[in-house]
Amino acid sequence: MENKPYPRIKNAILLCLLLLVIQIVLGLALGLSGASEESLVYGAGIILINVLSFGIVILIGFKKTRKGFNEVFKFNNVSSNVWISVVVFMFGFVILSSEIDNLLNYILPMPDFLHDIFISMLVNEYLIVSIILVGISPAFLEEMLFRGVILYGFKENYTNRKAILMSAFLFGFIHLNPYQFVTAFIIGIVTAWIYIKTDSILPCIYIHLFNNMLAVLVLKYSDVFTIRGFNTVYLEHSFQPLWFNAIGIVLTAVGAYLLINSINNKEPANPES
Repeated sequence: MENKPYPRIKNAILLCLLLLVIQIVLGLALGLSGASEESLVYGAGIILINVLSFGIVILIGFKKTRKGFNEVFKFNNVSSNVWISVVVFMFGFVILSSEIDNLLNYILPMPDFLHDIFISMLVNEYLIVSIILVGISPAFLEEMLFRGVILYGFKENYTNRKAILMSAFLFGFIHLNPYQFVTAFIIGIVTAWIYIKTDSILPCIYIHLFNNMLAVLVLKYSDVFTIRGFNTVYLEHSFQPLWFNAIGIVLTAVGAYLLINSINNKEPANPES
């Protein structure tokens, strides 16, 4: 019987479980080290755990595909029109996803321990820790696992629709809490679709980086400018102003239209970009 391309759904689930096991074991080791949670050493330890756990799982998954690096991860250039579209889309999407989070938190209030975890990650005493832990590290590592290794196998074994939905579900699940699942699932669908349509992981990394970095910066500098329900979400329970949501809807719609149009036109990427 012909071997199916790796990974299929059961293989992807095992990769996710392995990731969680490694993170738990290393997290317990860091906790037993006695380092203060407010210290730079502890922050660096959390970053190292993230890099090691994802790095090991990505390497295992990649080796099992038995394919070349760019066959799986696809660091290919995309057209300038796609980049412009993605930038516009993301400025709107972060506004709408923030309001989705507000609605979810209104229906199911976040427990105090989860609230404290989010605050410690987003507003760490050392800004560089938050930038690497929340922004840079997940943008590259999570995309290489879910839109690289996992989505590569899924699109080889299933229809594009099933591949997109299943990879997005696993991406939401791996966050291990309902307060991140919804927006992570939506981002997973968007990035998986873009990955398949553009044959590139680069816009996916940008989307992930933009989304996470903005969360860090708008909360870090909430004293400079404040938009109720947007950069006060972890400080108070409230919804965003209607005018702000309207801007989000318009930018998301315009960005989506430009993105679909630029992909349908299939403008070739500039090889020197």
